[in-house]
Amino acid sequence: MNRKVLFTMLLAGTLGACASNGPLTGADRDNHGCIPSAGTTWSQVKQACLQPWEAGIRLNKTAQTDGAQFAAYVILSADGTQAEVFTKDGTQVLTRSFTQDGPQWSGKKMLLKRLPAAWELYENGTLTYQAEQAQ
Repeated sequence: MNRKVLFTMLLAGTLGACASNGPLTGADRDNHGCIPSAGTTWSQVKQACLQPWEAGIRLNKTAQTDGAQFAAYVILSADGTQAEVFTKDGTQVLTRSFTQDGPQWSGKKMLLKRLPAAWELYENGTLTYQAEQAQ
């Protein structure tokens, strides 16, 4: 009898030690219901949770560095009047205007240009990201 009681207590203690008190993956919803651990974030221009790298236009860094390379992603509103830019530093919504070179979207510190053969993103007047358009 003592062996059975001892075995049961040992088994219960072992199983109890295995319990995880940490949060469940995917249970980290934000105010909009997006799941950051799954890579989803809220898009102001789409009014939906999305993964920018799946839904957006990828722009690559123009300057090559030895460290990690981060891309920027652009999401356009359905009517094209707004562009939301996702970078490692956060997001910014830009407003469209037209120039002789074509449409461009501007905001506080960013300017996004859609040229005939490329997308260009300027930060504080410096070209920092770009992407060639598929023909």
